[in-house]
Amino acid sequence: MAATAVTPDDLDWLVAVLRRRREALVPHAPVFWRPAPDADARHRAYLHHLLTEGGARAWRTSTSALVAARRGGGWLVDDVHVEGASDAVDLWNAFASSCGGDDVRFVAPAYERERAARAVAAGLSVAETWWLLELASGGGEPGASVELAGADAVTVAAPPVYAPPGPMLFVSAVTDGVALAAAVGQAPALGCAGVVVNQKVGDAFGPALAGLGFRRHCDFFEGVIRPV
Repeated sequence: MAATAVTPDDLDWLVAVLRRRREALVPHAPVFWRPAPDADARHRAYLHHLLTEGGARAWRTSTSALVAARRGGGWLVDDVHVEGASDAVDLWNAFASSCGGDDVRFVAPAYERERAARAVAAGLSVAETWWLLELASGGGEPGASVELAGADAVTVAAPPVYAPPGPMLFVSAVTDGVALAAAVGQAPALGCAGVVVNQKVGDAFGPALAGLGFRRHCDFFEGVIRPV
């Protein structure tokens, strides 16, 4: 089945397809990706907003779907579920036919290796990587700036479809590796359920993060949309 544009009549189908993708991710990060009790209803409302008011575009086959959300002058592709290589090509080429030449940011959890390979095949390259350390703590509040020498840090809520027991301590702009251990030490007292470190391409903190128990969680690919 060739890829066709998603219509409002497809919304319930789209929610069900993307639920399968979420369910497959949960075992890889059960705290970070703990589903909200009403995840389907929340996701449906979000997708409805994107497709009716948010300027998003989406395509489907009989079993697969790709949603492209607006991001500045380009696109963010996160909500994707693909079953089979031919569906992957058909969906991407439908996207390229509509949005070719625009910039794209493509989200690929480290556990979805085929997804990352498809990003590379489309000519995209990794711009940033998130490293994750899940914790046993929780109960904190999002939106709190945290004093951390050698990095920026803030507590961040999970997307609405997820319900970890607390926010994530999001660490970025790391200039001193000492900040990494400090973040791990402060996070439980802040009621955080985990620590996420944003590593830019060229940053050399990967071994230090692995040594602290972090694992590579998600790659963010960027580039220009071209057909494959």
